[in-house]
Amino acid sequence: MSVFQKRDPKRARMLRGLILYVIHVAAEGDALNPDDPYCIGHYELTRTLEELRSLPADAELHNALRYLEGKQYVQVGWKMDGSGSFEWVRLLPAGIDVNDGTTTDPGVLVRVRR
Repeated sequence: MSVFQKRDPKRARMLRGLILYVIHVAAEGDALNPDDPYCIGHYELTRTLEELRSLPADAELHNALRYLEGKQYVQVGWKMDGSGSFEWVRLLPAGIDVNDGTTTDPGVLVRVRR
């Protein structure tokens, strides 16, 4: 990694919070999967991040998901094809608490809900 490609911790925190937010909002509206409303597919998540002009490189997205999964905020359906990619992400109760602000995590910057 060059000097000009330093990782930005605030950007990583914002991305983690945005992922939780996107899944939560999708579940509150017309859920894409009514049987599992807190689960969002790879395409839906990346498309939404792209529309929000917040789609990171694959490695950055995967790092954010690994962080959230490690904290048990999400469950990730990782592909087992050696690509390091994922098929789906499910928001877990601890992730809902972080998104709602009832629990805090210095590694996640949540959006203020009005």
